[in-house]
Amino acid sequence: MINKYIGIGHLTKNPELKNLGDYQKCAFSIAINSSKDEVIFMDIECWGKVAQNCDKFLSKGSCVYVEGKIKVNKWKDKNDNPKQKWFIAADIVRFLPNGKKVEEDKNIENPKPSDSIKEIINEEEMPF
Repeated sequence: MINKYIGIGHLTKNPELKNLGDYQKCAFSIAINSSKDEVIFMDIECWGKVAQNCDKFLSKGSCVYVEGKIKVNKWKDKNDNPKQKWFIAADIVRFLPNGKKVEEDKNIENPKPSDSIKEIINEEEMPF
């Protein structure tokens, strides 16, 4: 089975960093224009150093490339009804140019925004 998500979109709001004991989680949503008339909103979660960099360098409107796995959280509400929420557990978040002036920072551990899409996507890894 293959569980691989790849998408490029713009953040819909500023990322939210949460400290969970020894771990840090950053959550944000991206909007993806799937066609001229349709926009898809994807919830993204990332952890560790990726989470720290996303919190530090991203803001509403930032353009990102996201690679990860599709996951689901399941729970029951107060009336014992089953609920679920789908999201992307991101392994890689790359910062892309979005038309705004981008300042480079030597401390950033994600690739520089000048990376081309050819460098980002390895066609040999594509499942189709």
